[in-house]
Amino acid sequence: MHQKPDADAMGSSLALAHFLRKLGHSVTVISPTNWAKWLDWMPGSKEVLDYESMRAKADEILDNTDVLFCLDFNVFLRTRYMADKLRQIQCTKVLIDHHQEPDAASFNFWCK
Repeated sequence: MHQKPDADAMGSSLALAHFLRKLGHSVTVISPTNWAKWLDWMPGSKEVLDYESMRAKADEILDNTDVLFCLDFNVFLRTRYMADKLRQIQCTKVLIDHHQEPDAASFNFWCK
């Protein structure tokens, strides 16, 4: 999700995580930054990693990921300090978003 996630960024990320877990996948949701506390009511929000405060743990997870789902942003720049890491990791990268002009060169799949 993008930095300082709002309800659609957090909600879509958590919804996808719940769906993938029901299919038996191991999933970690990572936010580039902290988020407004009023979003903490969303199931699963307490397990989301804040990249800025948990960078070493998040980087380890990202280094070992098979598929990266990017939701509610169109270019890595919108992930602030995560941008370089997301460009660097070697895995399948899927963008699911509604913003125009995605950074298509960075993604294997783009769904709008």
